[in-house]
Amino acid sequence: TNTSGVTADEVAQLYVRAVEPSVPRPRRELLGHRRITLAAGASTELSFQLPLSALEFWDVAHGRWHLAPGAYELLVGASSEDIRLRTTVEVTGEPVAPRPVLERGLNAADFDEQRGTEIVDRTKVSGDAVTPVNGGSGELLFLDCDFGAGVTEVEVEVAGAGTVEFSLLGGPVLAALTLDSPTGDPYAYTTLRAGVEAAGAHDVHLKLRGPLRLARVGFSG
Repeated sequence: TNTSGVTADEVAQLYVRAVEPSVPRPRRELLGHRRITLAAGASTELSFQLPLSALEFWDVAHGRWHLAPGAYELLVGASSEDIRLRTTVEVTGEPVAPRPVLERGLNAADFDEQRGTEIVDRTKVSGDAVTPVNGGSGELLFLDCDFGAGVTEVEVEVAGAGTVEFSLLGGPVLAALTLDSPTGDPYAYTTLRAGVEAAGAHDVHLKLRGPLRLARVGFSG
């Protein structure tokens, strides 16, 4: 409704918010908008069609888009800070499954959280790797990793120079894998292996030390 005395334009904006997200999501995400012109005192009704796919997020753990179940709040207003209408809907979906690390391993760039690292090119033509900023130290966290019945070995694909420390979050370092002969080429990856024991689902913590590039972590057992 245009309550003013003159013709005016308005942009109706549709936002969505996951009420209890399982992963970090935007505070409010703009999913639709429409500009209308209303004469003084005029009113109109607008409708938005929102496909369920608009509620999906990129699941780095499985490399695909995922629709999480739960409550989503739909908000309509003139801006994200000027909300006029809101409602909540329940969406049916599949909970995020644990990372199948025994079968698929971990791509370093698919972390859930990080500190002191940056993503770099894995090769000259494709892929991503992770390295500590300025060759210092950094940390990577991978949540809810499923080791199944158990693993007995961890392997890392690395280039450069430095050490990768592997642990389960909150526990001691289970393996420290060091490049004894640093690679001169930042794209010349080598595989290091160490014995570890882990079973079931855990959060995995990696500490990177030195100017190395970590491309992938794998497990066997």
